Amino acid sequence: MSKMLPQTIQFSSLSRHKIEAQFSGGHITSDAGLLLLREVDRQLGLTDRLARKLVDWRESGKVKHSLKAMLRQRLLCIAAGYCDLNDHTQLRQDMARQTLVESLQMLASCSTSVASSLR
Repeated sequence: MSKMLPQTIQFSSLSRHKIEAQFSGGHITSDAGLLLLREVDRQLGLTDRLARKLVDWRESGKVKHSLKAMLRQRLLCIAAGYCDLNDHTQLRQDMARQTLVESLQMLASCSTSVASSLR
């Protein structure tokens, strides 16, 4: 007897937005598997701990993207195979990427990368 897969998989929410994977179409991304990595990162607190260990030399009044958000963006892009920084320029508008970084706004561009924020 074959087992039926659930029609919907629930993930951690983003603000008050519900995040779920469905298999019926709609907003589609080829990188939905990264939501699993986001869940692991949230459970283990890896990005949180790494961000606390790094010194952010930027002027706090001019900061738009947190160091934690930029770290998560960079690490998850590398995990997805987007190792080149100029990929960030195109991917920063992607709703799935914004969800991964837990942001409701456009993500950091390559000129605002983690590397440029650290000395």
